[in-house]
Amino acid sequence: MNNINKEWHLRNKMPKNPTFEERVNWHTAHELNCNCRTIPKHLLNKKNKKDSKIKN
Repeated sequence: MNNINKEWHLRNKMPKNPTFEERVNWHTAHELNCNCRTIPKHLLNKKNKKDSKIKN
């Protein structure tokens, strides 16, 4: 990993006090545009649980 896209990071700051949806959206876009790290597992798990409740 560790290949940081500095320009993307400078243009796409995480909002101050982000909502859950803002955090998920930021990390999703981040993973598509930068290889410095993946989406944190705790966020991904929470998102997957929320998505499964919506589908049921």
